Amino acid sequence: MSKAVFRTIPLRDLNADQLLDLSKRMKLSLSRADMLAVQKIYQDEGREPTDVEMEVIAQTWSEHCKHRIFGAKITHVLDGKEETVDGLFKTYIRAVTEEICKNKPDFVLSAFEDNAGFVRLDDDKAVCLKVETHNHPSAIEPYAGANTGLGGVIRDILGAGKGAKPVASIDVFCFGPPDIEQDQIKAKDVIHPLGVMRGVVRGVRDYGNRMGIPTVNGAIQFDDTFIYNPLVFCGTAGIIPIKDIAKEVKPGHLLIAAGGRTGKDGLKGATFSSAELTTDSHEEDQTAVQIGNPIEEKKAADFVLAAREKGLIQFVTDCGAGGFSSAAGEMLRETGGEVWLENAPLKAPDLESWQVFISESQERMVIAIEEKDLPAMQELAAIYQTELCVLAKADGSQRLKVLHHGTTVCDLHVAALHEAPRREMKAKWRTQPAVKPAVPVRPESWTETLKTLLADFAIVSREPVIREYDHEVQGNTVLKPLAGASGDAPQDGSVIRVDGSNQLVAMACALLPEWGKTDPNLMGRAVVDECMRQLVAMGSNPDRIAILDNFCMGNPDSERELGALVECTKGMAKTATAYATPFVSGKDSFYNYFVTDEGPVSIPVTLLVSGFGIVEDAKHVVGASLRRVGSSIAILGKASAGLRGSIVAKYTKGIGMDAAPDFCEVESLAAYRRYYELVKQGAILSAHDIGEGGLAVALAEMAFSGKAGLRIATDKMPAAAGLTTAELLFGETPGRLLVEIDPEHVEAAEAAGLVIIGDSTRDPYLYISHNGTTLIDSPVDQLKPLWRDGLVKYY
Repeated sequence: MSKAVFRTIPLRDLNADQLLDLSKRMKLSLSRADMLAVQKIYQDEGREPTDVEMEVIAQTWSEHCKHRIFGAKITHVLDGKEETVDGLFKTYIRAVTEEICKNKPDFVLSAFEDNAGFVRLDDDKAVCLKVETHNHPSAIEPYAGANTGLGGVIRDILGAGKGAKPVASIDVFCFGPPDIEQDQIKAKDVIHPLGVMRGVVRGVRDYGNRMGIPTVNGAIQFDDTFIYNPLVFCGTAGIIPIKDIAKEVKPGHLLIAAGGRTGKDGLKGATFSSAELTTDSHEEDQTAVQIGNPIEEKKAADFVLAAREKGLIQFVTDCGAGGFSSAAGEMLRETGGEVWLENAPLKAPDLESWQVFISESQERMVIAIEEKDLPAMQELAAIYQTELCVLAKADGSQRLKVLHHGTTVCDLHVAALHEAPRREMKAKWRTQPAVKPAVPVRPESWTETLKTLLADFAIVSREPVIREYDHEVQGNTVLKPLAGASGDAPQDGSVIRVDGSNQLVAMACALLPEWGKTDPNLMGRAVVDECMRQLVAMGSNPDRIAILDNFCMGNPDSERELGALVECTKGMAKTATAYATPFVSGKDSFYNYFVTDEGPVSIPVTLLVSGFGIVEDAKHVVGASLRRVGSSIAILGKASAGLRGSIVAKYTKGIGMDAAPDFCEVESLAAYRRYYELVKQGAILSAHDIGEGGLAVALAEMAFSGKAGLRIATDKMPAAAGLTTAELLFGETPGRLLVEIDPEHVEAAEAAGLVIIGDSTRDPYLYISHNGTTLIDSPVDQLKPLWRDGLVKYY
């Protein structure tokens, strides 16, 4: 194509309704207020916009890119009392981190300023982690959506600082139940959860394995609410020399694009992800899904890292949502500059100007360099067999000027482009009262109850999925996702070694969407605690942990749903503050609801907290599997009353209407620090967090190591007065760890506040009693198959 192809869009004389209709017809996902603000820009400039400019503004202002709901002014009513939240991000995330960093000035090196946040690993190196969602694309194209979801977050790491090296990945999925009947799905063209699961897992598998990056940690949740809107979180950790974190674009810099070619895949991806799904989405929005090529990205990654090593990179970012529009728009935000679309290599010759600029075709990086370094970059590109073009030049004009074959197709002041109108929203939440069961729960057999829980989709082994991934490539995975005598026992997270450092990195994640349905504030607190608890259990220094927040929710225009988000964010901030655990990155995904023939179906407010902690010595690494016969088994933390949101509540009538179990952050942090001192002394043989399914499930999972049985008495277990047997065995109180201790260290453990509740035995049985009464008595080999084989027939 030898000329620009673009259109002028008349809008200066349209009324508000006509503007909104234009937004819908062009699939801009811009509101009435947004379109009025766009109209004002062009009324002031005395001209009409081009279609390129409209697409650029829509992408830049999209919820996906601008996070406008987290920046909104929200009038929130909690239990009838009104308050004003002056920005969720500013109030509960940035301010929390800034306050924490005052007391940890040398730990967080960068937060919320780059593609990922950095914390100090040692004197020379920093570690970063980024987690993204790819929900909407994965709903309509599970393989491609998840494939490019992981590819995109790997590029986020390559675009962090002047180029971090991707060293490990995590993935977290939320699906509908795999055993649901097709006729129970109340909408046409919705892919069955089994098809979604298989496609998503294989998409992530193929990208990560082919890139040579180990997938070391993750989680899967199943719930009816995720049938229409699956959630697909993909994350990657990176390592970078501290000297290469700072970056800047200056006038005179060239912007070069390297990697894949630009095509018609991924068109309007940012705006597509900022709207609800409908029965028409599967047909109408196919072009919003990108097509991945991990081998192309591997070449681009090696090129970027080689260029960084040679000191040739001044700034780098990935070409993700919004394509060149987003990458060049962000890089030229301070300076302005000219973009030359005709220089971009294309997959096909018939792309219009707006398509070249906003296409989200994968495997592309945009790099700012000194003009004198162009020949050196071209030489490296030839070595690594990656295509390179000169895309733009920063010029200090403060305008984003896009040319196509010499014709100006976009000319916007950078301030106008990046100043989207602030939203004002309303939220409401009413605390649900706790209702105590009138009749105590006494099933015929607590052992049978345990067996039921072990077979529940929330608890069963994820081994069929884990085995799809190479979790040992690069040779640095110290604590693997599965362990034990047979290599099939669950772990709380993973630990990786870092080349050239004595420090290691632990990675973990946590989410509890069932809690969010009734108590989002406590869910926010509990999820932060669970992630922290898992990292500490594996040997991380509790004072050297950083976390990420990833929010997904349905319709933010619903006052109740937005109210749940506000409460969840408050709870998360409270626990992060108490633990002095800074946020260094995050992401949000809204409009995860589907309009069925019977009305909209929304996901519950879902918070994923993922985190990374510094393990200061390889000797400190602690696994979650029982290691030997003759150990003492201790518990850290106190059980509270309440079974709301628990797994057992799904199966036992009369419970689950009470409160979810509360906990005290101050006590928990003090306990984690005492535990860490025991880790440094070598007193801890293994440790496993008590999470979903409670104490009995955690004990069973420890015993699945195949090394020993367990004999436990709950008489002395730290617990609130008057707990029921169900609460003792299956309550999910946060802040608790099961700990295996060498007998010679029992005295030190008890001095640190751990309470001995039993020991490991040669007989491979799980035996739990209370005040001399047997509660659970079963051979481990009768329990393990129920847990181990739960997903086998589905995957």
